[in-house]
Amino acid sequence: MLKLIKYFLWLVVILALSLGFDQLMVQLPLPAPGLKQTQEFYVDFRSRLIGLLNGSIAAPADPINTVISAKTHPPKTKQASRRYLYVDADGNLQFADSLQQVPARYRDSAQPMAE
Repeated sequence: MLKLIKYFLWLVVILALSLGFDQLMVQLPLPAPGLKQTQEFYVDFRSRLIGLLNGSIAAPADPINTVISAKTHPPKTKQASRRYLYVDADGNLQFADSLQQVPARYRDSAQPMAE
């Protein structure tokens, strides 16, 4: 019986701390930049959660497909240049975005990378 009372007491303490944190985030103005954004997020999240529980806000039907269909295709770019791989004098692998970036003495051994 004593163990059950301890669990109940801890439950009451945790609920009181949660309620205190909730009121702190909703009521107290937090001037620090990181805390201000956190508070704005929490208030928005809390209002949406309560709205979902009350049924006043309907969940989006298929949010992933909505976002995907809203995205435009990436802009057309000119043909991508080939990247090159070569080994320097120390035996380290080096990468270059074009053959002109490869030092002259390594250009003969430079190999284009597969795309």
